[in-house]
Order: sequence, then structure tokens, then C-alpha cells
Amino acid sequence: MPQPDARIRLRGARTHNLKGIDLDLPLNRLIVVTGVGGAGKSSLALDTLYAEGQRRYVETFSAYARQFLEPMEKPDVDRIEGIPPAVAPASRSRPSARATIGTVSEAHDHLALLYARRGEVLCRACGERVQPATPRTVSEAVDALPEGARYEIAFPVEVLPGTDLPALGRTLLEQGLPRLRHGDRAIDLSAETLDAVGLAAEVPTQVDVVVDRLIRGRDAVRRRLDSIETAFARGLGRCRILAPGGVRTFVRGWRCSRCGTDHVEPQPNLFRWTSPLGACPRCEGLGSVVDLDLDRIVPDPSKTLRDGAVAAWNARTHQAERERLIRLAPQLGLPLDVPFRDLAPAHVRILVEGAPAAGFPGLAGFFERAERKAGRGDDPTAAATKRVRRTRPCPECLGARLRPEALAVRIEGINVAEFSALAVARARPVLASWAGPDEPADAARLRGRIASRLDALDRIGLGHLTLDRPARSVAAGELRRATMVRALGTGLVGTLYVLDEPTTGLHPRDVGRMVEALRRLRDEGNTPIVVEHDADVIRAADLVVDLGPGAGEAGGRVVYTGPVAGLLAAEGSATADFLTGRRRIERPASRRAPSRGVLTLRGASGRNLRAIDAAFPLGVFCVVTGVSGAGKSSLVEETLYPALRDRLAGEALPCLPFESLDGLGDLVEVVLLDQSPCGRSGRSNPATFLHAFDEIRRTFAATHEAKLRHYGPAMFSFNVDGGRCSACKGEGFRRIDMQFLPNVTVRCPDCKGTRYRPEILDVAYRGKSIAEVLDLTGREAFAFFRSRPKIQSRLRPLLDLGLDYLRLGQPAATLSGGEAQRLKLAAFLAGSTAALNRAGNVAHTLFILDEPTAGLHPADMVRLIDALSNLVDRGHSVLVVEHSTEIMLAADWILDLGPDAGDDGGRIVAQGTPEDVARSGTATGEALAKILAAG
Repeated sequence: MPQPDARIRLRGARTHNLKGIDLDLPLNRLIVVTGVGGAGKSSLALDTLYAEGQRRYVETFSAYARQFLEPMEKPDVDRIEGIPPAVAPASRSRPSARATIGTVSEAHDHLALLYARRGEVLCRACGERVQPATPRTVSEAVDALPEGARYEIAFPVEVLPGTDLPALGRTLLEQGLPRLRHGDRAIDLSAETLDAVGLAAEVPTQVDVVVDRLIRGRDAVRRRLDSIETAFARGLGRCRILAPGGVRTFVRGWRCSRCGTDHVEPQPNLFRWTSPLGACPRCEGLGSVVDLDLDRIVPDPSKTLRDGAVAAWNARTHQAERERLIRLAPQLGLPLDVPFRDLAPAHVRILVEGAPAAGFPGLAGFFERAERKAGRGDDPTAAATKRVRRTRPCPECLGARLRPEALAVRIEGINVAEFSALAVARARPVLASWAGPDEPADAARLRGRIASRLDALDRIGLGHLTLDRPARSVAAGELRRATMVRALGTGLVGTLYVLDEPTTGLHPRDVGRMVEALRRLRDEGNTPIVVEHDADVIRAADLVVDLGPGAGEAGGRVVYTGPVAGLLAAEGSATADFLTGRRRIERPASRRAPSRGVLTLRGASGRNLRAIDAAFPLGVFCVVTGVSGAGKSSLVEETLYPALRDRLAGEALPCLPFESLDGLGDLVEVVLLDQSPCGRSGRSNPATFLHAFDEIRRTFAATHEAKLRHYGPAMFSFNVDGGRCSACKGEGFRRIDMQFLPNVTVRCPDCKGTRYRPEILDVAYRGKSIAEVLDLTGREAFAFFRSRPKIQSRLRPLLDLGLDYLRLGQPAATLSGGEAQRLKLAAFLAGSTAALNRAGNVAHTLFILDEPTAGLHPADMVRLIDALSNLVDRGHSVLVVEHSTEIMLAADWILDLGPDAGDDGGRIVAQGTPEDVARSGTATGEALAKILAAG
């Protein structure tokens, strides 16, 4: 444990925009790093403190491991002393389709080990317990017989039709096995033959070949074990004990002794759907399959196949497919003049799967070929084939993701899928009930590790989630907190925890639980350093580090460091201004009334939604809020958005169940701005995402030096061969495969991270190369291209949304979820005015945003609220899922879900203007009332 006065001494930190700052950070204290967006918080906490802690940890590795890690960069700092091992439990990347809350929090890894250690295999056919037998376990079963009981050790032999019975009898005699049993009858082969005793060889039957006859209590254990081993060897792993009380069958392998069904030996990978051993063969561990949506393929089921029931084959370019169907129908046995709704399932299966032997590819083959053409661009209508696809639960595993052999393993009657389907709050007592006096020590340790992670999930407000909940289906804040559990549940001591915005997505009511979790980390002997803007977290800190005063080059300085009480009096601190109320986000003078009707979603019943009818007024700024887990994401992102995409664009997205959607009015488009990463490649950055890079390349291509060298705009692109670095393919960094460790990303040693070949960097515009331009912040670039209005028009939304500190070439993968979401909004706003408002007629668009204030300082929220209000003023509609009371106060209408999380949520508990909701008495209403009462 560190000494009470131990501290981290940081001197001359210049990472990114830090201005050579010096800090003394005491250990075993809760430290909050705050400041406006772009002030350098992440540069200090993650890129300096955490990076140096990790670098020093790597130095403890063997020489073999370090040879792969030597290229890791040291933070730009003069000196760091006293830094402990560091952990940064955060995830900004999009989780895989197989990731769940259980895998993200690592609770499922320990659960797989526990089921492999303690699970009982119950036959999935007859329910009998399956347990591999050994000579010793069979001998122990014999010991349970009464003293003096006569018993026989035998093995079964199947007698199939046509078996040469005399030859079978002679073979058994030659092997020294003269005694058999068939039912209750004993057969002595030395006195009679099988065919002579009336054993019929025309039907399959089974006989037991007796290896030894013994008496319980008078038999030698050694002889008994040898006979049992002989029975296993001759009986292909099967041994039978024939006693007066009945017959018991023992199987050496994992085969049911009653019905013969084969199973798999429990091992950890059997319970992991990320492993080929455990994954369901049909869905490969995804829990769902994608197949054809016949409701879209056959929009009118009253039509017959001859009359064109398959809509796609009615087009002139595909009429040959319908003609082939009509020609081959007699051969395939398909009725052509029966309405599609009346076709037998066998006929529909032939239509879908086809008959390759007869030359009929079916609907599946037709659409697969169309999708391949869509990839090549050969068929202009092929791109619409994705509309006929649908996602549904896997019909074999029913969404459990695992193969049947894994689901046959149970602890106290519960298999791993059933346990994972329990909400965390309900799973905790179930797990505790598995404890017992005869529990093995290693199983108890595993159970304790699972319990610690379930406790951590519950403490940080995720008790309503299930371990099998797909990670992609939860809100960004919930996913970030679930990722934190990897570290919170390990019980580490003397560790530096660097947490980035842990309250993202938390309702004001639940922030206190996060504060308690942070304090518990501190009290256990750790040093949590939290990058945060939430006022309650800042007030709970032992030490506050306020960076600023501005963003980008205007930031990177320590405005204040010390206790919270001193921060309130600090001058030049935007954080202090908002904490004391000197600055605030003003309430609108009036609320807008719905000007484009009301969008009504009826009967939404997905996940924990209680068949609710939700009304969303259009033409206003609408906010959906509620406690964490109340069903906001389920309602808006997983029900309303895919339903609108289906109605407006014909796009078939996975959608939770609902009854109807009414009131679209003149709505033309719906846009979801979520927190998923921007761009699909590692070369994506703000310049490319805003489409400003095209004009920047043209600007460089128009310089005198570029014309002399015949460099066109493509030579200044890092996405195609030509001017980009050939070593890193224009990414500026290279990935090193660490084999047994996570891959490491290092700066490209050839181009030094510039992305370009040296001769391209010789071309300059106003004294800067293309690499130096990409290193400019949004605000610096806006001033630099003051004579290029096209570039400035693309960059202006960065300034309007408070993203002016982002560098043009910053990889999109390094952006936080909130930054990625606001960059998507900036990309839309950067479009031409004509695209937004053609000929004065607004193309009515509904913008859906998920927690856009993630990572935003209150000073930056003002600009976000202005941008969203500007969209509404242009005639669009804005729908935001949010917990921030500042956003709620700026809304025209609020839809509040609750009253609690999980099964206790999923209802509309209040709706109306912010003032109406403040009087409702709900958790959201209480938070709003508190803010309104404070002025």
C-alpha cells in the first residue's frame, strides 16, 4: 500500500495540446479532471498518465514480449514519478455482433468455467443424468448392493437381422464367454446354441454377455475391477450390472445410459458462443439468422404463382425467372393456380430453396445472385434486395447462441442460457443459492468472481440488464459502464483507475450510485482519476483538476487544482461559472407547438415495454427520458427508427414488435445519429467525413509546384495508391500482431505518421504541406482557408457544435461516442443549403439522437442546443434520447418513461412540456423541479 503522503509527480506534460503542465496528484484520492471540450482532459488522463503507467508495466515483460512492444511511444513529458500500474476500463469501439453484457463485463468467462466445473449433464432426449463411468465408479455402485446379493458383470451385444447366430456363439465361446442373458433367460453356450434356443435373427435384439458372476461381500475387489474393465473393453465402452434388483448400464464416454444419446464433455469452450465448440451450428453464435421475408417478396398472397405472386419476377428484366418457374412447375410438383396463402409448407420450401438438380435456383438463389451483382454494380435493381431480408431468432437454439450439448448441462436445474437470461439483480440471489457445504473450493472461487462482477454491474446502475443482452442493443453509456466492470470486479489494490465519463447515460437519480462505486474504489486503496463534467461527481471529488481555459490551442493549461471549495472561487474557470450559477443554460422564452402533426407508435412491446402507445409531436424539439433501463433505447432506436425506415425507405431493419405507426404526414426522411464510430476504415477522419478533404486536395493540386510535377488531386489522397505511404497504406500507423497479447498500434516508421511519401510533402500551400494541414484543428483550419469559402462552409459546423478542437486528420476511431455523434450532425449541417431547403420547400426530416451530450461540458451544450434548435427552425423535427436536465429544459416536449428500470419500467409515466413533467412527481420530474426551483 502506498504511504499516506504518496503522490504522482508530473512535470512538463506536453501531450497533444498540454502546455508543459506540472501537477502533484495524491494517491488514494478521488480525482476529477474537468474542463471544456478539447481542453486536454483525455490528453492528461489517458494519453499521459495511463499511457505511462502501461508503458512501465510492459517493461516488466520478458525480453521476448518486449521485442514486439519496443515501438510503443513514450508520452511527451519531462518526468513522471510515483505512478502506480494503470487501468483504463473504457471502450470506444463498436462491439461485435456476438458481444453481450456478459462477455463485455467478463462475467460469462467465469460462468463458463463454473459450468464446466460444476455442471451436471442431463440427457436432452430423456432427462437422465449423464456421467462417464469408470471401473471404480461401477465398483462403487456394486458396493451399494445388499450384502450377499448375487450379481453378474456383463456387456451388451446387438444382434442384427441376418446375423450368423452359430458363428456368434462359437466366437464368444472361443473368447471364454459361455454365458449370455436374453431378458430373464440365461443361456449357456457350452450346452446349447443361439439358434437352438429360439433367438430370432430376423428382428434386432440385444443380449448381455456375462463376463463374471460374483457375490457381494465375498468377491475380491481386484477381480471385480478386472471384470468391469473387460466388460468396458469388449462392450465398446458399455458395462452392465445384472442384479436381482434390476439392471444398470454404465457408459464410459458421455453417452446416456438409458437412451444412448451422445453428449459432449463439459469444458469452458462448450459454453462460449465465440468458440466453434460451443456455438450453435445454425447461427454460429449470433443467436439470430437472416433469411428471406416472404411478406415483402409476396406482397399480395391472394395471387397465384402464374399470376405473378412473386413481385420481383414481374419486372421486365426478371420475367425469365417466372417463365422458368411456370415451365418447371409440373416437374417440381408446384401448383401454379393456387393462391400463395394456400400453398403447402413443402411447396413454399421448394419455391424458396429451389431444386438445383432440375435447374431451378429458387428465391434464395435468385436473391443471392442479385446481391453479387449489386456488389459489382451490374444490376441497378439489385441493391434493393436487402429489403427482402429479415433477421429472426435462430430456429435451432431459439436465441440461446449455444449448441444443444451445452444447454444440456445444468447447475441446480438451470443451464447457462437460462441463467444469462436473468436480470443481474435476479441472478445474484440465484447464484448465491448454489453455495453448499460440499461445494468444491475451486467452484466456490469461480462463483465468487461471478458474484463480484454481478455486484459491480448492480452498483453502477445496470442491475436491470441480462447477461445475454446484445452489447449493440444497449445505450452507449450502459455499454461503457459494463466495460468498466472488467476492472471494477477484479478487486485490484494500489491501482490507478482512469475512467472516461463514467456517468454517460446515467439519469440524475442514479449518479449517486456511480459516486459510491468510485468512492469504494478509493477506499479499497486505489486512485480513481475520472474525466467528468457532471456536477455531482465534481462535488464528490477529493481533488479537482480544471483544464482550459479554452479548447485546442487555447486550452492545455491548469486553470485550477485543489479541493472543490477552492474551485468555486477560481477565476477564468467555465466549470466554476456553471457550478456556482454565474453562467447557466437559459430556459427558452416559449415552447414550440407541434406544427407537422403527431407521430403515434401503438402497441410497442419489445423487451420491457408494456405495449405502450407513444405520441411524438413533429416540428418540435422532443426529448425521451427516464431512468436508466426504463426502455428509452428500446422504444426509439429499436422500434420507432426501424419502423420509420421501413415505411419511408423500404429498408428492413431488425425491429422490436409493435402494432401500428400512424401520423407520418409530410415526413420524408429519418436520420439516426448514434455514437457508433464514423467511417468504415482506419483512414476516416473529420476532413473526409465532412467532405472537406476533396476541396483541400484540389487546392493543393492547383499550386504551382503541383502543376510542375503533374500532381492531380488523387496524389494528395491517402485512400488510393500514388502519393500515400506504401508501408502503412496511408493510415499513418502500423499494427503489430502480439500473438498472446492484444495487437499494438504504433506510428509508421517510414512516413513518421504523415501518411504521405516525402515528395508529396514538398508541395506546400501557404507554407504548409498536406500533412501539416491535416494536423490543424478545425478552428485553425477555418482561419487558414479564409480565401476558400467552399472549405470553410464544410468546416463551420465543427465550430458551431463545439468540435473546433478536433484535428482534421484525427482518426475517427479515436473519437468518443459523443464526438462521433456530433460529427455526424456536423456532416449533415455541412451539406449545401440547397440540399436542406430546395426552392424554399423543406424536405421534412426527423433527426434521432442518442445522448448527444456525452462528453460535453455545460459550456459546449449551449452550442449543441442552438444547433438542434436551428434544425427545428428550418422545419425539421428533432427527437433526442437524453438524461441531461439542460437538454430537457430546452425541449418543447418530453416523454418520460419509468417508473423504474427493467421489469419495473417500460411505461409512460409523464409527458408534456418540461414544466408539466416537473409537476409529475417522477424521478425526472423531481430533477427538473429542482433545476426550475433554482432559477
